[in-house]
Amino acid sequence: MVARFLAIQHRLNPLHVYCRFLDRGLSKKLSASICKSYEILIYSWISISIKTVLFFFRVINTNIRIQEDVRKEKLSQ
Repeated sequence: MVARFLAIQHRLNPLHVYCRFLDRGLSKKLSASICKSYEILIYSWISISIKTVLFFFRVINTNIRIQEDVRKEKLSQ
């Protein structure tokens, strides 16, 4: 579950979004301006929210080790 939240955070990362815009054929200048606005207005809140959810998930379940869970998830793929 932790790995899924981190995967969502990665896919919504402004740099990742910028690269996907370039893959779709948008210009670098337009992609950069969209991603700068997206990072300031939206992504900062998303990132804080995901980190908060993971923190509370960790508080509720003290057996969770984020690094170990991510490593297990990668090995199972």
